Amino acid sequence: MTAQSRSDTDTDTDVRAADPAIREVFAAARAGDLVRAKALAVAALEAGHEHPVLLNLRALDHEERGRLEAALGDLERANALAPEDFSILNARGLVLARLRRFDAAVSCYEEALALRPDFAPAWFNSGWALEQLGESARAADSYARAGELEPRNAQAWANAAWLAARRGDKVSARSHAERAMAIQPEHPTAVLALASIELTEPATAERRLRGLLARPDLGPYDRAVALSQLGDALDGLGRPAEAFAAYRDGNALFRAEAEARFESLGQTTIPQLLNWLVPWAEQLDARAWTQGGGVGGKRAGERGHVFLIGFPRTGTTLIESMLAGHPDVTSLEERDTLGAAVRAYMDAPDGLRRLAAADGRELGAFRDDYWARVRGFGLEPKGTVFVDKNPFNTLKLPLIYKLFPDAKLIFALRDPRDVLLSCFRRRFNLNPSTYELLDLTRAAAFYDQTMRFWEAIRQKQNLDERGLVYERLVANFEAEARATCEFIGVDWRPELADFAGRARRGDVASASSEQISRGLFSEGAGQWRRYQAELAPVLSALEPWAARFGYPAT
Repeated sequence: MTAQSRSDTDTDTDVRAADPAIREVFAAARAGDLVRAKALAVAALEAGHEHPVLLNLRALDHEERGRLEAALGDLERANALAPEDFSILNARGLVLARLRRFDAAVSCYEEALALRPDFAPAWFNSGWALEQLGESARAADSYARAGELEPRNAQAWANAAWLAARRGDKVSARSHAERAMAIQPEHPTAVLALASIELTEPATAERRLRGLLARPDLGPYDRAVALSQLGDALDGLGRPAEAFAAYRDGNALFRAEAEARFESLGQTTIPQLLNWLVPWAEQLDARAWTQGGGVGGKRAGERGHVFLIGFPRTGTTLIESMLAGHPDVTSLEERDTLGAAVRAYMDAPDGLRRLAAADGRELGAFRDDYWARVRGFGLEPKGTVFVDKNPFNTLKLPLIYKLFPDAKLIFALRDPRDVLLSCFRRRFNLNPSTYELLDLTRAAAFYDQTMRFWEAIRQKQNLDERGLVYERLVANFEAEARATCEFIGVDWRPELADFAGRARRGDVASASSEQISRGLFSEGAGQWRRYQAELAPVLSALEPWAARFGYPAT
């Protein structure tokens, strides 16, 4: 389930009038001798020649050597020289995707497809980038378009099947999976999609997954997903110890694949961030920390502004999905809206001291950047209550407090032991924060420090906050939903209860989409008790918070 490589010799650039050195490069590339073509291209560029083909090939050489920023620079120059070359735009998108800059990658693919609507690789690669962003409906459409243009593209149909399974569309999932397997029998992604929709018959899913796991050629990523799904099947069969072992083994594979990305030398990890951020919050002198800095009204014309925070798997997706159905609400799900301010102020305690002293003009630039990012995601907050849902924004409360003093906060709460178990079991798109959830001990430390930070901040900053308890929301949905609507300033409407339908249509981006598509269910409460033995090493970190939030002890 990765992006498909560009055709390394493809170019839409006319080289007929090029000088002999460039024609020699092009001839070697067309002949399939890419080693020679790349060497000739590098030499030609160093000799002072410049041409999109040369830059494209040198970019490929940079990519293969892991020099992604250098590759991107070459492709940006090639794009400037040949703006109508759709293959260069596709290559640029692939490099941006490898750099985890998925929004920019999607823009490149869209430009390529505007030039060449039948270019199947760009449709596929756009689908993959959109999937990483959580835009499953658009991703599924892109995969289906790639499959229609290249009917023998088994991966496109398999990925479409996987996304259909995630949103609970069993008919489409089975149809797409069978189409993929007609091209490539037992295609791993298609098998995983079928297993996903069979989890309601866990014995059937277990047999299918064990067959897949027995294959020696199964790649580490697909093996990790299969182990995670096997855990779900074993959980459904009432075998929690075996299920936990499968989750653990799958997570270990995910961690091994992602370790270099999130724990490389010079990379700030979440534990390193929390090691200074939590003491800073606990020692904060509230008298030296004031709100605002010259707000100047609602800069985006928004009727209201709400940050929906907490911790993953506390019900934030359920709440956002409910609110998203309101005509007076515009909502954004788990996108980076505060990135510029985070880079400016949250690198060290000194950055937060500068934030405390920042004046209105300085803060205004970051407010404007925030709203520009929101609009960059295709949303218009003007005249609506804007809901920014991201549980990881809990750690950015100092920024929210300073930049948006009029904003309201909804803080989602759930039994910490169920939260941690659910985080350990779910398959997230990985980032520095979700990487921490792959290890039980690190996940517990992450939860504990996040709650310590939140408690310290809320005691010292005047937050307009409403707590929303997951178990109460599930047990008495309409009453809790009405109170939430009143808090943010909109009226209650019965259609807000159709959050499951929105998830099935692919309108829910997070890892919770599959659960949300099932509607309200209370089975998630108290699940941790079945895994009490497996959770024993971390219960001492979680139970003080369970007691603090009013949940019964072990």
